[in-house]
Amino acid sequence: MVEVVDPRSRIHMALVALNQDRSNQMKIDQVIDQISGSWIAEETLQLVRVPSVTLHEQQVCQLYEQQLLALGLEVQVREVTPGRNNLYARLSGTGGGPTLMLNGHLDTIPNQNQQPVYQEGDLLYGRGTTDMKGGMAAILAAVRGLQLANVRLQGDLLLTAVVGHEEPEAKKDGPLAMIEDLNQGRISCDRILIVEGPDALWIMSMGSMVFTIALESERGGTHTQYVPFGDNPLRFLGETLARFDTFQQELDQGLVHPLAGPERIDLGIVQAGDYFNRIPQTCKLTGTRRWAPGRQAETVLEELRALIDPIARKGGLRANVSMEHQREPFETPGDDPLVEAVATAHRQVTATEAEVVGKRIVGDANLYVHGSGVPTIYYGPSNETAHADIENVSIQRLQSAARVYALAAMEYCGVQ
Repeated sequence: MVEVVDPRSRIHMALVALNQDRSNQMKIDQVIDQISGSWIAEETLQLVRVPSVTLHEQQVCQLYEQQLLALGLEVQVREVTPGRNNLYARLSGTGGGPTLMLNGHLDTIPNQNQQPVYQEGDLLYGRGTTDMKGGMAAILAAVRGLQLANVRLQGDLLLTAVVGHEEPEAKKDGPLAMIEDLNQGRISCDRILIVEGPDALWIMSMGSMVFTIALESERGGTHTQYVPFGDNPLRFLGETLARFDTFQQELDQGLVHPLAGPERIDLGIVQAGDYFNRIPQTCKLTGTRRWAPGRQAETVLEELRALIDPIARKGGLRANVSMEHQREPFETPGDDPLVEAVATAHRQVTATEAEVVGKRIVGDANLYVHGSGVPTIYYGPSNETAHADIENVSIQRLQSAARVYALAAMEYCGVQ
């Protein structure tokens, strides 16, 4: 039996869908209109005026807590070390949708040249404007825009600010504390969007380690007069440098990630010798090794040892290869719901398609993905002047990013 559909029913369904589309577009337009660049600029300047070098974030934590409270949000204060707090705030949804976390850090690198804080036209200047107090102010504006437009999300929107990101002395204590809280169920979310980096979909980072190679000689401390140059450890240090060069060429011809390019080996420090005519006892090389998703740090370390061992044996040297600050690579699929939500929001705000990027540098996403299992990506206002002597951020780009965050939350969490 053939089912006959009343044409009037089809027309009714089409009208319902059309009205729903119009309603959704009206909500989107209202949220966009409620997100003010001047408001974000003032909140950003307040944050930047408060110095917050890593391990000295107490005052900025108090300020950001007050900014969250001013939006009517309940704030959970999570002490990392005395006075240094992670902050967790939640915009509760009506239920039935996934939870999205907007995340960033409150600490900065030192303000080495005492850069002043000021506004000039569209640009805000000062340490932390780009990295990343501007992004932290933008997520406040996103929540404020949703509230002023009377938009109720179905899922929760979680705002989190961590300490201890920048300087190695902190050992990432803020991000690691948040990972612990996620794993212990003190907070929970389905996806994490870090509000840092370029205004693009940054969905992968290579793994990274800092390695140290120590080549030790039993002839160390001997006068160079009594050791043939061919046996001098410095000669084999030179061979190691040459091998790095050929190894990088091999990497360039090997696995090339479509977003981040070839893997890298880089060297930053070479230390050897204590006097001009004494054989050095130890030659040390310290650098970075970056690798693509699909392999782990221990495998890459063993590869580095295999690279050095033949040179060490040839020179009668003891080789010790160690690593620290290792981060495993991460890659979130391009069709992940959060990636698609942010891409849609970017399109709605800018009328352009978001660039999809990957990087060799690592960040907190590498920690969050492997430490908590929560898929994570980045989308920020900008990062061109991060860590620069003259750091600045565009107010227009802050406003655009805030609008993207709000619309991405509507797309991902759902709207009542």
